[in-house]
Amino acid sequence: MAHATGQTLQERKAEELRRERRLLDALAGRKKELEKSKLERRQKKKCVGDLLCRVNLHGIEGAALRPAWTYVPRSYNLDRQIAGLVNHMYVRYPVPGFLYRCCRKGTGDPFECMHDMYRMWLVCLAQGGSFPKLVKCVMTSREAYVFLGAPAGNLIHENVWWAKMRVAGIPTGTAEKLIERVFAHYFFDDPNGRLAEAIQFFARYCGEMDKVTFGEITDFIAWKLRNDRGFSLKGRTLSSVIKLTNEWQVLMQKAKLGHSVEWKGLSIPDWEFEARDRIWTVQELRNNRELMNEGRKQKHCVYSYVHWCVAGRSAIFSLRSYRKIVKDYTEVGMVVWDKSLEQTRITIEVNSSRVIVQVRGPLNSPPTDEERKALRLWAGEKGLILRG
Repeated sequence: MAHATGQTLQERKAEELRRERRLLDALAGRKKELEKSKLERRQKKKCVGDLLCRVNLHGIEGAALRPAWTYVPRSYNLDRQIAGLVNHMYVRYPVPGFLYRCCRKGTGDPFECMHDMYRMWLVCLAQGGSFPKLVKCVMTSREAYVFLGAPAGNLIHENVWWAKMRVAGIPTGTAEKLIERVFAHYFFDDPNGRLAEAIQFFARYCGEMDKVTFGEITDFIAWKLRNDRGFSLKGRTLSSVIKLTNEWQVLMQKAKLGHSVEWKGLSIPDWEFEARDRIWTVQELRNNRELMNEGRKQKHCVYSYVHWCVAGRSAIFSLRSYRKIVKDYTEVGMVVWDKSLEQTRITIEVNSSRVIVQVRGPLNSPPTDEERKALRLWAGEKGLILRG
């Protein structure tokens, strides 16, 4: 017998189970937040000897202004205690926060071998030395000045690139995207000048690119710099690079899968949502075959992201919608939906900070309003950041 709303008993039970599951998921998330907060409050102030075991001061021991043993921690946060120790020992004038990483052990910086040099930079700035003179082999005076205002969340070598791009005239948002996609993987010595040519190319043409063109060209240049040592952007125009990018995309789509490559990704569980007239699902793609099939279906170059996925810098998800057709019911009365008639699909890229950085439909088209609504719902439930 149907209810006055038109729902059957089984459908009402299924709706109640889904509502209960969402409530339990929300409560579980809140419980994790409270446990994390309690853990932070349980942190204790470390003794100076313990803090010294966590820092690397090699090369600057003789530059200390004050003895370490006179330092008294004020914060319970370990990172602040370590920064406070460095401040106490060396700092007379303010220093950019990102430079303190060079005094930490085990930072995960791929160029940690250069931290001895960075510590000299920190002491120079902290004690009123001539920073532009010290780094003249690395940055111009203008770049050295801009470097001091670089983003706090970047690694030090990334901020050297950031300063070079900003001085070249590349907008802040574009510079951050280029660091993430290209420059984070390279030290700033640039022996062949190929990265300097890339900066000049984007400084000259980024204003003429739309969002999709910029993303495609950036992916192409990143791949070529990594895989083709003879590749150079010197003398290339925007139209010639667009042509090369299109040819590269065709080759990537036709690429043979010699072996299977898998990765862990963000390990976000598959998602399903029942709308009024369709079913929405999201699944993470965790191997090269899934990326290849996604690229063939959508006619875009997502297969080229295998390298980023394996390195843990990107995770790729596929959001799909299906006609709302009941296939079966479970033993507890939950509906099993038929997913044989796919209606729409968009491909989503999420970076390692759980920020959604790209959303593309077929042929790199933007998502529809309906797809954006489903995307926002999924991102909110999974704790992802969706900008714009």
